Amino acid sequence: MSPRTPEGERLIDIFSTHWIKYVVPVVLYVLLTGTSILLFSIAGMSAHTAEGFSHVAFFIALILILIVHHWFFHSIMSEGMVDIFITNKRIISMRDRLFFCEDMHEVNIERIRAVEAQEHGILQNIFRYGNLWFDTGGSGMDKSATIELVPHPHRRAKTIMSMLEMK
Repeated sequence: MSPRTPEGERLIDIFSTHWIKYVVPVVLYVLLTGTSILLFSIAGMSAHTAEGFSHVAFFIALILILIVHHWFFHSIMSEGMVDIFITNKRIISMRDRLFFCEDMHEVNIERIRAVEAQEHGILQNIFRYGNLWFDTGGSGMDKSATIELVPHPHRRAKTIMSMLEMK
């Protein structure tokens, strides 16, 4: 069964957030896994000289590697879906954390007065990602009207602005 869409609605663009979202989990995974491997090595080397210390180091390494592997798997599985849909009638953004939260934010195109693309900092400018902020007539930079980690935000803003000009 297909989901119902408003009459005349058609898909303009569909994309996921920028790949940079994977950098922090991968770096933490590598560091914490390396730490647990180091603790396993220390436990093995000290097994004959300090048996109590060896058992404690082994247990801590075992718990650490168990937690790190499960956390990393959860993080990667939570990020594996399409996040943003742009149609000729609305913009839908989704945020999903496996088992913990599933948020969907929808902005009707008719409510949008302006779109602002933001790329702040050297990393965002080099890797071409940033935020899209929608002026819906509310006050200030409402966090709910912002989509973060958008690849090529200026191109997406231009697409949305051209849709606004046609209505």
